[in-house]
Amino acid sequence: MGVDSRPLLCTALKPVGLGTGELAALAGQIALGGVDIIKEDHGLTDQPFARFSDRVARCAEAVRQSNSRTGYHCLYVPNITAPADQLFDRAYVAKRLGAGGVMIAPGLAGWDAIRRLAADAAFGLPIFSHPAWLGTLVISPDQGLSHQVVFGQLPRLAGADATIFVNSGGRFPFSQQDCLGIVAGATSALGPYPPIFPVPAGGMTLDRLAEMHQVYGAQVIFLIAGGLYAYGPDLAENARQFRRQVETL
Repeated sequence: MGVDSRPLLCTALKPVGLGTGELAALAGQIALGGVDIIKEDHGLTDQPFARFSDRVARCAEAVRQSNSRTGYHCLYVPNITAPADQLFDRAYVAKRLGAGGVMIAPGLAGWDAIRRLAADAAFGLPIFSHPAWLGTLVISPDQGLSHQVVFGQLPRLAGADATIFVNSGGRFPFSQQDCLGIVAGATSALGPYPPIFPVPAGGMTLDRLAEMHQVYGAQVIFLIAGGLYAYGPDLAENARQFRRQVETL
């Protein structure tokens, strides 16, 4: 993506309920503003109002057109989480239609879905792990697994390239210690496994960027979704502000 030193910027296409044309228009505006990665909302699948193949084709084309205007290298990342007999077909459809990566929720599709796709040399696109349906593994103080294992080590061992998790101070009760444990699981030495990108998210806003940078540093992807839309009426300008603020950290 042509980024050497600053954190990468990510947002999400939302809300669920928009039609394909509306989602593509949002994607085009966000890419014009200079966000590096546009992922889909995890609730977008193959609904009648936004069929998977049509949505991916139009969103990927909208991002491609914006990239041709700006010279940036924004990636569009559709959600390919699906029944087992459909997931890999969706992965290759997404690649053929111009997606720059894919997102899978292993809590729904299984960790081996990520492993199998990551091991397929013919696929070769980055894979984002989404935390949907994994929270109950970590919320009890008396049982389950640590945040570091569930959101850091397991996505990495499965072959994901980035792990999305809810940041402290957002909508969910993760502490800063929990989140730093996830970063450790995603980036600390782990035999032959390379580090993967931590992606703190979940109710983040532009006014928290300096704090997030202080906690996580530059080797991270900042995901601001609803907070980006709420910043002002001009989504492309909101994206430019997101980029400006991170470039000056």
